Amino acid sequence: MSAALVFRLAFVADTYSVDAGSQKSARVVNIASSRGMIYDRNMRPLVNINEKTVLFINPTESADTYLKIKLSAEDYGKIQHKMNRGVPFVFMCDSYKGSHDDIKELNIYDRYAANPLALHLTGYTDYEDKGVTGIEKDFDELLSEFSGALSVRFNVSSTGRMLKGLGCEIVDNNYMSQGGVVLTIDKEIQRVCEESMKRNGLSKGAVVVLDVATGEVLALASAPEYDLQNLSASLESDDSPFLNRALEAYPVGSVFKPVVAVSALESGITPDTEFICNGKVNISGIDFNCHNHSGHGKLNMAQAMAVSCNSYFIKLGQIVGSEKILKTASSLGFGHGFELSESIINKEGNLPYIDSSASLANLSFGQGSLLATPLQVASLYRAFANGGYYREPYLFKSMIDGDGEVTAVFEPDAQAKVIPDNINDNIKKMLETTVAQGSGLNAKPMCCDAAGKTATAETGKTVNGEKMVHTWFSGYFPADVPEYVITVFREDGNYSTTDCAPVFRDIADGITGLK
Repeated sequence: MSAALVFRLAFVADTYSVDAGSQKSARVVNIASSRGMIYDRNMRPLVNINEKTVLFINPTESADTYLKIKLSAEDYGKIQHKMNRGVPFVFMCDSYKGSHDDIKELNIYDRYAANPLALHLTGYTDYEDKGVTGIEKDFDELLSEFSGALSVRFNVSSTGRMLKGLGCEIVDNNYMSQGGVVLTIDKEIQRVCEESMKRNGLSKGAVVVLDVATGEVLALASAPEYDLQNLSASLESDDSPFLNRALEAYPVGSVFKPVVAVSALESGITPDTEFICNGKVNISGIDFNCHNHSGHGKLNMAQAMAVSCNSYFIKLGQIVGSEKILKTASSLGFGHGFELSESIINKEGNLPYIDSSASLANLSFGQGSLLATPLQVASLYRAFANGGYYREPYLFKSMIDGDGEVTAVFEPDAQAKVIPDNINDNIKKMLETTVAQGSGLNAKPMCCDAAGKTATAETGKTVNGEKMVHTWFSGYFPADVPEYVITVFREDGNYSTTDCAPVFRDIADGITGLK
């Protein structure tokens, strides 16, 4: 794949074509082409947003004198030989400020910004303007339907010089049509997430933001991003920048513990049930360590959630059993893949087969072969924030015609009540305590109270002799009347309390600052 496919300026300079419907002396200069729009939820474009100025120049003596004054020496040097030829041409020059009868200013738009937002979702097109990845690919037919062009038609002499006094005609053939597709993404929330990831050094991972009330995807960011200016280098990168990490499945660790708590409460185990943590639990001859090797002592369920005690949840899982835990996890989206669009696919992850007390112990604190995507984890926490109702998240709102009118609206599946009110209320209190005074303290925003859970998940891999871990924070805010779910995932991290919790806080405050 060539880097020449991208950052394609949609104009062709110095190319003429004969107007088939006119005399041979009629000429057309193609200035720009466009393609259907991709909008955010508020009809703000995610593509076709970089405005540039193109000059259509009839190189008369008067225009030449004028441009020598109005352009920098460098810019004039670029066009001097064209001025001397005397044949009309186009020149891109944002610095030009003026007015002359032989110089027409036209505004055109690049398809992609230098640092485009939601790149893993929008995708890109090839040199033939055909979608290659993402929404550009999945909605290629629709976006092509709203293609357009901008050109200039004029008459020339037999030597190719523009005839004086006849002027030129700007031909707008559906250029920058309004038609296209509307996403659930909020452009400014997406920006907050991407900037926060960079600011906090989250160079490999993902952030997902969901609307609590609807399940709409408000932001979906993955790092690193591929380089539109150098696709070949991105393809060869060891960091796999084309991978949308928000939709890939990873070990989840302790963000799974609330699922075990729901299973326990539904099984009749009360929140005040206590176990003693001595720093490890022996199950079938295998020692499972708590992250606090000295032990947490006696804990009830809320206290164990707040300090993320592995020993407590391992013992709880042995009582509840794998069948119940797996059933609860499945009802909350674990183990189920789904499409956001044809090629934007959330992986199914893995709900493991439990064949021993030891594998049940691993499951009980989110380890072993349990895998889930950041989007699945976000959907789990949305269910807690949304009163126990679960729905698969979705990315599309509507389709728009060339006049800006809605032609189709996406209808999501109905929500399902999967957690009883009293049990969900208990889980919410535990998650609030976790942020207020537990392991999630670094996630507490300045703007309001929040609820959520940390996780540091072992991967079974080693890098330079050190165990590789993935870190997470998933939660929602405000705690009392939740509006947003944020899941932060870091691949090859250190500690969730320092890797991901601060990013949650930063994004929550950033979103609040948009209002």
